[in-house]
Amino acid sequence: MKNNDTSMGKLLDFILKKTWNDFSEEVQNQAVKCFLDLSGVIIAGAKNNSAKKAADYVNESFGKGNCTVLATGNKINLIGAAFANGMSANALDLDDGFSLLRGHPGAGFFGALLSAGEYSNCTYAEFLTALIISYETSIRQGFAIRDFYKWDHSSGCYSAFGTAAGVSKLIGLSRNETEMALGIADFIAPLNPAKRSCYIPSMNKDGIYWGQHTGVQAVMMAKSGITGKNPVLCDDEYSDLVNSLGEKYYFFDLYIKFHSCCRWVHSPIKAITLLRKTYDFDIQEIERIDVYSFGYAGTLYKEAPTCEDEAEYNIKYPIAATLLFGKCSPIESSTNKMLDERIPSIIKKIEFHNDKEYDKEFPAKRKSRVELTLKDGRILKSPTLEPEGDVNSDVSVMDIINKIYSINEYYTKKSELEEFVNLILSTDKDKPFEVIYSKIKELSLKNINPDLIFI
Repeated sequence: MKNNDTSMGKLLDFILKKTWNDFSEEVQNQAVKCFLDLSGVIIAGAKNNSAKKAADYVNESFGKGNCTVLATGNKINLIGAAFANGMSANALDLDDGFSLLRGHPGAGFFGALLSAGEYSNCTYAEFLTALIISYETSIRQGFAIRDFYKWDHSSGCYSAFGTAAGVSKLIGLSRNETEMALGIADFIAPLNPAKRSCYIPSMNKDGIYWGQHTGVQAVMMAKSGITGKNPVLCDDEYSDLVNSLGEKYYFFDLYIKFHSCCRWVHSPIKAITLLRKTYDFDIQEIERIDVYSFGYAGTLYKEAPTCEDEAEYNIKYPIAATLLFGKCSPIESSTNKMLDERIPSIIKKIEFHNDKEYDKEFPAKRKSRVELTLKDGRILKSPTLEPEGDVNSDVSVMDIINKIYSINEYYTKKSELEEFVNLILSTDKDKPFEVIYSKIKELSLKNINPDLIFI
């Protein structure tokens, strides 16, 4: 099937012709808010185990260049840096998501975009413009390929396309080269079976690091003259998705995450937190914990974790951590705190139940409720709840600032975090992006608690 030339023209116009001043103030503010959230997440994620492993891999496997690997500060070429920084962006599972795609658009291109921003010496406005382009093309590609292939693709698959779009913009590809890059990215994007990482977690997760690697490869291949035409998004069936570019902005429908674990367990965390606040009980009094949720949540890992991936893609551990420590933050999900000897006994008390009524509203809504049975016979019940930060809630810039403080307080002094936040919010858009990126690089390496053991 051949692409619709009109759709391809509109897509290329959106990628290549849009400038910062073309966007409304509302769209600009949303871009800064998303950038703030992703930046706060990546400076925390760069410190953990998977980020370090990815950094070691690219240091051994890719040529030197002018792009910084956030986890180590080493310089590598653009393709290698995109891979490593892509891992850092999703390492803590704290990055934004899009419910109808069951995935993570932002982290799916953010590491590559940071690397391309450094590579191209762009301005802050140019970077934020590419950020918007990457969001809007990633999400649209996600809708298109899921319909085309009739299969539940991972974030890494559709974000490869958005990566190619944003990176092509930043490094100045021609119109023809950009078309080729999009075609290559569409064709070689990783078709990750993401749900397998729910059953048996590993660093593969949602294929996010590989999608960025692939997207940047597509750009550099096109720059070298390699061709790749006919991306699915430009087929006739998806013309409405392309025609809405510049009019509808899907990134307003993102959710923001406040717990370092899979989104599917955030509503049970909310229920447990509410029960802790509402009733006076001790953890030792709990006889049984019944979690009622949509079926997909029950596919997550259920054993006591031995590594960060098993902690994050787990339906039971985040609940146990919230009961025991009061939260499920990066410390609970990526350090040896998860090996607390009390965790296994709490996990044994948790039973998952699939509520078919909740299935009817998934994936648009992720509903859950929790019942605690105490040893004295009392049963404490939460109402049906949805996760914090969903699209039907009003997540403010201050909410994101508080999130940044919370997830980075173990590693960085608050005064430095305040400077970081102010830099993102106050820097003139015509200033070099490096003004901000230098602070991201600095804080990615910062750790005032070097005794923390990441596993």
